[in-house]
Amino acid sequence: MLEVSVEQVAQAVHSMDATARQNLLALTPELFESPGLVSTITYHPEEKGYLARCVSIDAIAWGQTLAEAGDALIDAVIETAETLVEDCPNPSKELRKRLSYAQAVYWRRESRNDVKRLLGLTDNVLHLS
Repeated sequence: MLEVSVEQVAQAVHSMDATARQNLLALTPELFESPGLVSTITYHPEEKGYLARCVSIDAIAWGQTLAEAGDALIDAVIETAETLVEDCPNPSKELRKRLSYAQAVYWRRESRNDVKRLLGLTDNVLHLS
């Protein structure tokens, strides 16, 4: 029986080109279940804009419209995920949870729609509080 660590799998997936990674995700989506990323977009009337946050990865963005804030958050999350995955080979205990979320984004970063879905920013979802 072959034993492979999670780190070895992550490293192998990381070394794949974008097409191979997308093919792997398409063949075995259950192996790469996306974590539930917690995202919020809040209107701030005094600033006349929207603050968008992805709590799971600790990324923030700003936009004058809801759509701008959502697009900016996608960019911020992708950039943060790239930084965490590429620059944290031996993460501290505190970063490991964020890194697991970052890896889910990192492997899907070629598709803004996939990242948008991970963030729960689909066009047919509206949360009011």
